[in-house]
Amino acid sequence: MPTTIQIKKKTLNKLKKLKDERKANSYDEVIEALIQNELNLPKSLLGFMKQKTSSFTRDTEDKDHEI
Repeated sequence: MPTTIQIKKKTLNKLKKLKDERKANSYDEVIEALIQNELNLPKSLLGFMKQKTSSFTRDTEDKDHEI
């Protein structure tokens, strides 16, 4: 759902310049890229926790899954 935010004309001009340079489809795309870059977020969270968790092992005594 689109929303309106208030920014200074100077900021809008900078966003326009970045949008053109990056060949982005929208200002939202530019802002999202800036946020991801600033927060050091990966483009996808798929596999993000891989290095932070241990490998999965099934509990051999777990009988809850059996009928």
